[in-house]
Amino acid sequence: MLTEDKKFFANENQIIIALLAVICVVCIGFILSVARSIVLPLALAVFLNYILNPFIGLFERLKIPSVISTLLAVLITFLVMVFLGIMISNSIESFAEELPKYEARINAITQNTLKILNIPPEAFKSATGWTKDPQIAAVLGDLSITGIMSSILGSVTTFLANFLLVLLFLLFILMGRNQLIHKLERAFEPNISKKVSGIILNINKEIQKYLIAKTLISLATGLLAMLVLSLFGVQFALIWGVLTFLLNFIPNIGSVIATILPLTIALIQFDKVIMVVWIALCLTSIQMVVGNIIDPKVIGRSLNLSPIVVLFSLMFWGWLWGLIGMFLSVPIAVMIKIIFENIKQLRFASVLMSDNR
Repeated sequence: MLTEDKKFFANENQIIIALLAVICVVCIGFILSVARSIVLPLALAVFLNYILNPFIGLFERLKIPSVISTLLAVLITFLVMVFLGIMISNSIESFAEELPKYEARINAITQNTLKILNIPPEAFKSATGWTKDPQIAAVLGDLSITGIMSSILGSVTTFLANFLLVLLFLLFILMGRNQLIHKLERAFEPNISKKVSGIILNINKEIQKYLIAKTLISLATGLLAMLVLSLFGVQFALIWGVLTFLLNFIPNIGSVIATILPLTIALIQFDKVIMVVWIALCLTSIQMVVGNIIDPKVIGRSLNLSPIVVLFSLMFWGWLWGLIGMFLSVPIAVMIKIIFENIKQLRFASVLMSDNR
């Protein structure tokens, strides 16, 4: 009888713990959403910290003082972002200037497609709601260059303000990166501090390994995509290469978007469909080789995350924080899994998140 009572209370405690965990998750989600303007730059700073740590270690091995190494890493990050900002701004300006040409080309493609499909222009007009024969002048005509540039300027200003906050957080994180373990040792009992330190070191190791490998793979993918697009003469090849590099961090859908965007421009730019087909084959081949051969070889199953968990993490953080949340979805999932692994009551969740078959 006593044993049955113990089992009952044990099960009851597990239910209470599970309910409390759900409540905590809801509360944390609410806080992350409300405090997005502060938490998101902080999360990005932590993300950059993992990428920059190896470079700071390299500088220190070259006998450069720790403080100067940190400042140098932050300065390089700032210069890279300024370069990317200028490049993107110039590309968008060039794209805005090319809009009239794109309009005429899209009109021609639309009309040819309607002829091939034998669709009357009147039927197309009534189906789409356009006030003219199949043309997009009504759509693009409302887009003034001044309005586009004002929007770009506002976006760039907001981005720079947020990025300065990211750099500030990054500087403090890098400056104090070697002090956290020592502070934990002084703050807690030896057994507790050892366990917490182990969790932190494990998180750092796994996330840093993933991010460095992913950065190198994404960089190679972006360079190859830029090279292919340049050889075929696709406009804005440099910007498509940069976008391919960035989008490759987003699991599952990033590579698809990185292929579709330049193909859309190629379809508008070239008269011959065979050119677009060749570009599509080359870009798809790059993504297939990277996604199915190189990525598994380099990163492998070291993350040991279930594809369902990766997809759910992508959807959740994308919903919560937008595009940046998608970039951070896998590192955050890895961090949560490692924490669960080291907490006895939550170890079952770590098993559910893993990809063990």
